[in-house]
Amino acid sequence: MSCTDRISELDDFLLTRKLSRRWRNVWASVPVLDFNFADFWSHDIFLGFGSLTSVSPHSQCHDNFVRFIDAVLASRQSQQLDSFSLVWKYQVKPYQNYDHPARRWILLLLQQRPRVLSIYVQPNFAKVDVPDAAFTCTTLEDMKLQVDNRMAEVLNPPSVSLPHLRRLNIGYFTIKADFMDKLLLGCPNLEELELYACVLQLSQISCGNLKSLVVASCCHGEDIRVSIPSLCTLKVTVVSSQTAGFNFENMSSLVKACVCFLTDPEWKFGFSDSETKILNGLSGVMDLDVVLHGADSEDMLVHALKNCPNFVNLKTLRFESFKGCLCGCHEAINRLVQHSPVLEDLIFYGCQDESIYIELVTVLRFIVGGHGNCRLVESILAHNFGSLEEVEELSFQHMKCSVKMMDILYAGLEEKAWWDDYVEGETAHFDERVGGEADLEEEDGE
Repeated sequence: MSCTDRISELDDFLLTRKLSRRWRNVWASVPVLDFNFADFWSHDIFLGFGSLTSVSPHSQCHDNFVRFIDAVLASRQSQQLDSFSLVWKYQVKPYQNYDHPARRWILLLLQQRPRVLSIYVQPNFAKVDVPDAAFTCTTLEDMKLQVDNRMAEVLNPPSVSLPHLRRLNIGYFTIKADFMDKLLLGCPNLEELELYACVLQLSQISCGNLKSLVVASCCHGEDIRVSIPSLCTLKVTVVSSQTAGFNFENMSSLVKACVCFLTDPEWKFGFSDSETKILNGLSGVMDLDVVLHGADSEDMLVHALKNCPNFVNLKTLRFESFKGCLCGCHEAINRLVQHSPVLEDLIFYGCQDESIYIELVTVLRFIVGGHGNCRLVESILAHNFGSLEEVEELSFQHMKCSVKMMDILYAGLEEKAWWDDYVEGETAHFDERVGGEADLEEEDGE
């Protein structure tokens, strides 16, 4: 009977878990690293977070997390890295501007020339300066940078050169026009751009190579012109309290669009024309998703369609309402259907309440019956935004983003007021000094 070493023939995935000491060497050279702070602390600590007894164990989890990642990166010795992911929420320790571990890790990782870099940090009032080298790494193809801080830090690297980058997700930063221009010029192969909960201080987004654009829960003080002839898919959120909107131009390649209408319960000043501008700019799409959330979202849709354009290419129209019923906006749905001459499918998501469901189906059947070529379809597939929790998170993040934008605005006003006071003080001092010198000259003349 021959002895066969079958264990050695197993994959490294199995051998490096608990079956062999080979883990000591292999784990330091794996091509994919994925770290999540949630794996380093218990649910009990989270429930007690904020009390005096919870700070010590949470701080210990924090230290263990930092030490572990430091040890992993130190052991790699410039090994080639394919992908790195970091999710770090509920940070309790303060750091100085350039001392945050995430910044140190990013600098080390970039030396290993990764293809994918994904960073989400919730630094809890500490500042995380994204190193400029993150925008000049020639191997990156997919990058996510989200620093969920109280203030929306400004991204302003001196240059951007990411020749192989195809997908970019930026969250919680202040995006200015200068950075956006450098970004779009420095990423010639960029196909997917996602902006999440950012303060947008720019007037246009214009390029010729993007295929997918997501603008979710962002705030901006002026209308933004979007001109992307190559764009195929678009997802954008519209909030009732956001008076500035988007002007979509040159969207000849746009096939699919998703517009999520969110209502701010604290906003009591009606609706603006930003919703109308968005739908007018999407009149050439073939596939349109309309998502409603909030008590007044149906009224918001009605307002957006007061001057309904003709959707000459629209073949598939989906409606979904979270915490509401589409019955309340049947006039808007009917208007949109009647302005879509080649519409084939009107798709809706069923309601849990049976009586509401029957009413909804009756109303939608009546609308479809007046079209002729359209059929009514009930969808059982996944929602556009995954779940109610995801849509509510969009509302929450927009509220936070609005606060950040107001902080930036007030800071600018205070800086201007300080400068005006300074100039006024210097002017008064100058007048006083000149007046004093004139008096002395008069005395000398006498």
